Amino acid sequence: MVKVRSDKQIPIVDLPSSKTEKKFKAKLNRKISVMRPLLPKADRIHKYLEEIDNTRWYTNFGPLVMRFEQELADLFNVSTSSLITLSSGTAAIYTVLRALNIEQGSFCIVPSWTFVATAAAPITVGLKPYFVDVEEDSWTLDPASVKQSLKYIPGKIGAVIVVAPFGRPVNVREWDQFTKETGIAVVIDAAAAFDSVLKFENARLGNTPVIVSMHATKTFGMGEGAFVISQDKQLMHHVRQLSNYGFTASREIFLPGLNSKLSEYAAAVGLAALEEWEEKRQNWQNVTSYYLEAFKATGCDKIISHRLSSDWVNSTCNIRIPEGYNPNNIIEQLSQFGIEARRWWTGCHRMKAYENCSRFALPITEKLCDSVIAIPFSVDMTKDEVEYIVEKLHSLFN
Repeated sequence: MVKVRSDKQIPIVDLPSSKTEKKFKAKLNRKISVMRPLLPKADRIHKYLEEIDNTRWYTNFGPLVMRFEQELADLFNVSTSSLITLSSGTAAIYTVLRALNIEQGSFCIVPSWTFVATAAAPITVGLKPYFVDVEEDSWTLDPASVKQSLKYIPGKIGAVIVVAPFGRPVNVREWDQFTKETGIAVVIDAAAAFDSVLKFENARLGNTPVIVSMHATKTFGMGEGAFVISQDKQLMHHVRQLSNYGFTASREIFLPGLNSKLSEYAAAVGLAALEEWEEKRQNWQNVTSYYLEAFKATGCDKIISHRLSSDWVNSTCNIRIPEGYNPNNIIEQLSQFGIEARRWWTGCHRMKAYENCSRFALPITEKLCDSVIAIPFSVDMTKDEVEYIVEKLHSLFN
C-alpha cells in the first residue's frame, strides 16, 4: 500500500491498487518519464546534411542558417531584420545584454521564479541580479509593480529580465512602455514560448527583445538553439555582430563579443523540424486536450491549478498542489506508481551560486517553490497514459 503524508499532519491514507493501475503496470516495465524529447529522425535531416557536404560551409551564417531564419520569420510574420538565431537561449540572453551596452556593476532586476540560467546571464556581462517577486496569478513580473519597486533599489538599475513562465504569453507592448517611461532596458526570456510568442494581440512585436529557446526539451526543438525577435534594428544589428565575436564588415571590433552563432548542422535539424511543425503542434495539442479532459473528469482541476491552455502548446505540465502537501512527498508517491515527476524551478535565490544577490521579500515565489511540480508531458503520450497519471494524482489528494 502507498501512503501519503502532509506537512500539516493530515491523516495517512491507504490507497488501494485500481484496475487501471494493474492494467498499466502489466503493460509498462518502465516509469512514465516526466519528459521524452523527440527531434526529427535522421532520414528527415539527411538532405540538408548533403547540402552542407556540397557547399562545405559549416558555420558563420551559412546558407542553411539564412534559410532557417527566413522560414522562422515567415512563420512569425516578421521581417528577417527582426529575427536572429543564436546557439542557445542562455547565449542569446548574454548576447542581447551585451548589445544593450549596459553600465557594468548596474543591477539587473530578475524574478527568482525562473530557470537558473536566467540569473546567470547578467552576472556574465558584469551586472548584479536583484531578485523580485512575481504575481500570484501570472507567475511573472508586472510592469507597474516593478516600476513601483525601483525607488527601493539602492543603486543604478541597468536592465530588467522578464520571464514568460512555461510558455505563457507576455505583454510586450507594456514592457515597451515601461522602457519608454523609465529608460531601463527590458529583455524578455520567453524560452518556452515558441507557440505563444507574438501569437496574441498583447504579445505583438515591439522594440523589447524577446528570446525563444529551441532546446531539445521545448515544443519546437532542434537540440540547441534560440532566436531573438525585436523591431529595434540597431539592437538587432549589434546582436548579429556580437554573436560573431563583435566583428564588423571591416573586421574591426568596437565591443567584445563571443561566438554564439548557430551552425549549419543545427540549422539542418531546425529546417527539418519546421517541416514537421504543424503535425507536431497538433500532437502537442492532443496531449494538452487529454490532460484538460482528464483533469475535468476526475475533478482534479478543482484541487490543483495548472499552466495548460487550449490556446497555445507547451512542452511541460506544471501543476500547483494544494496547500499543506509536501511537493517532494508527492513526487515520491507518484514514483511508487511508475510516474516520474520533478520540480523544474526551485527559486534562484535558494541556490548557493546566488545566495549573496540582493533581493526583496519573495512571498509568492516561496509559495510557488513549495507547491509547483511537473508531471509527465511528452509529444507522443497516449490518452491512456494521461488518464492513468491523472487518476493516480487525484488519488493522492482524496
